[in-house]
Amino acid sequence: MKWGQPGGNRNEGWIEDLNRHRTDLSRRRLLGGAAALGATALTAAANPAIAKWLPPTPMQPAGPFYHPLPPLSVDNDLVYHKGKTEPAEGDIIHVMGRMLDPSGKPIAGARVEIWQANIWGRYNHPRHANANLPDDPNFFGFGHTKSNASGAYRFRSIKPGAYPDNPNWIRPPHIHFAIFPPKSEVWTTQMYFAGEVLNDEDFLLQGIKDPKARQRVIVPFKSTGPKFESGSDLGVFDIVIGQPGVERKNI
Repeated sequence: MKWGQPGGNRNEGWIEDLNRHRTDLSRRRLLGGAAALGATALTAAANPAIAKWLPPTPMQPAGPFYHPLPPLSVDNDLVYHKGKTEPAEGDIIHVMGRMLDPSGKPIAGARVEIWQANIWGRYNHPRHANANLPDDPNFFGFGHTKSNASGAYRFRSIKPGAYPDNPNWIRPPHIHFAIFPPKSEVWTTQMYFAGEVLNDEDFLLQGIKDPKARQRVIVPFKSTGPKFESGSDLGVFDIVIGQPGVERKNI
């Protein structure tokens, strides 16, 4: 069974797709990064350890709509849910990536949770019940999974809609992430969609003052091709957490 069927195998054959998509993105960025690569190579030759250091994914607030309680968070497929005969409304997306520490070491066994608004921008949460936005009874809006031995994770969902946070602020489409690594503290962030006009005016996204850091939470999406559902898109969101070698008490 495949994605798109309730109860299907939600992990079959997807690591190859992750590697293929990452390779494609790397090719497109190759020319743009050629000059920087030369400078980096000289620095790495003088100090090889620097070449392995990855900047962390910026932390962002969890926000007021975190509520991944059963039966809302069932698995890593937010499109179909047990007991529902119809899929969630909206454009299907696949989000995958790896959990890494700044040395590039994969973080295995991390619980990864996501939550998001539906296609119309409404959260499945009591605090958003009076939002005057349409509800989707087939979309719970929460999901979870665990990173595997290579740090990889995957979700299937729908692209969320924008919504007004207040009369002067409309939040762009985004997905919340909470990562619970086995040996460090919870890491929360938000993933944004490349090309959204509202990104340029978002208080939280623009609050990341370093442009390079800001780009690390903005993800381009591309067509998945015939391996997934027709018309679905795929985005790769690698998340770099904490400091290497630092272990903290579990939460």
